[in-house]
Amino acid sequence: MLSAPRDPVRRTMFYSLLEGSMSQIFLNWTTGIVLTGFMIYLGAKPSELALVASVPLLAQMISPFAAWWAGRLGKRKDLTLLTAVLGRSLWVLAALLPLFNIPEAFRPTFVVLLVALSSALQAAAGTLWQAWMGDVIPEEERGKYMGFRTGLVGVIGMLGNLLAGWLLDRLPEPYNFQLVLLLGVGCALLGGYFLKQHHEPEGKVLRFKLLDTFALPLRDLNFRRYLGFAAYWMVAVMLCSGFVFPYFLKVVKMSFTMLALWTAVASISAMLLMPLWGAVADRWGNKPVLAIGTFVAGTLMPLCWMLGGITGNMGYLWAAAVFDAVAWGAIGPALFNLVLASSPAETRASYFGMFNLLTGFTGFLGGIISGALMEWFPLIFGNTHAYHALFILAGVMRASAWILLKPITETRAHRTRDVLRYIAQHLIPVRKF
Repeated sequence: MLSAPRDPVRRTMFYSLLEGSMSQIFLNWTTGIVLTGFMIYLGAKPSELALVASVPLLAQMISPFAAWWAGRLGKRKDLTLLTAVLGRSLWVLAALLPLFNIPEAFRPTFVVLLVALSSALQAAAGTLWQAWMGDVIPEEERGKYMGFRTGLVGVIGMLGNLLAGWLLDRLPEPYNFQLVLLLGVGCALLGGYFLKQHHEPEGKVLRFKLLDTFALPLRDLNFRRYLGFAAYWMVAVMLCSGFVFPYFLKVVKMSFTMLALWTAVASISAMLLMPLWGAVADRWGNKPVLAIGTFVAGTLMPLCWMLGGITGNMGYLWAAAVFDAVAWGAIGPALFNLVLASSPAETRASYFGMFNLLTGFTGFLGGIISGALMEWFPLIFGNTHAYHALFILAGVMRASAWILLKPITETRAHRTRDVLRYIAQHLIPVRKF
């Protein structure tokens, strides 16, 4: 029988894989295709679809307050557990929504408000967890481990998505959504148990003022540059991400099962690619990895979405799933690790808090703008081409993000062209004739 290692660091790394897997199932079953389908069932308008996709980012603005509180306590574990479990348990209310005496016109708004509150608590937990794991996992293997962890939990989440898609297509509404949401909460509670098994190193009580939680990261010129990149990137991401799944469901006419298979292809590809990206980042730095990932996310991904919708050829959409893994397999761990590389250990929670606050606000702003554009674009381009116009605009912004990475300093970072050359020579199989 599989058992946890005795060494506290290795035990934490072991339990983090289990906790991440359960939490990923919860996240997949309360976001993405499930939440999109639930909101469409409730009759949500484009502006409400944009809101429900973007309010989790606005909720990240609570992160600096969580960092300050944890600093004064000197501990992170109990506060992380409290906020994570409470925030995820709130989704029981969404599952029971069809039973409540709430006017139908207000139900999408109720879900938006619930998502905002739940996300605020989870954002606080996420900020504390990031700084906590930064203290536990050795720096020399952090990139490889986090790449493997992200890929593994992605595959577990993919299997959960397949089950969710199967249930959503075969059970009548709203019972299908209710069952999936309740099972997701159950997985979240199990993840809380695994989180409780994590080791917490001895922490210092940091008696800095609440204002210092905001001021300390902003005094750092290099970190301010990174914040500028991250803010721009989140606007570019959220400008279209809330309408990708609605596009697949409404325009491409995917079933929930087919959409779950699409996410499965992306997750399997991510499982294979993320450890490789982590190894590349450990050797060449996170900055060039981030530059490559953001460029792919702004070019190949939206191009394949549009070609798939225009031609009806699903091959383009399967290719988009692979490019999704290529891009986010690079972006996700690199964004996280670049904050770690740019922050001192003692005040790391405040750096993560400021990063989450700014990216949360700008991501929410991008989502609000996307909702307004999708109310306006159909009047100009028609319903289908309104999506294409949004994808092109967001794609141009995403593909240009690497420019803002150039002035950021990272000790181990190499030039992007050198990393591309290394990838071409060592990671991409080339057959010689």
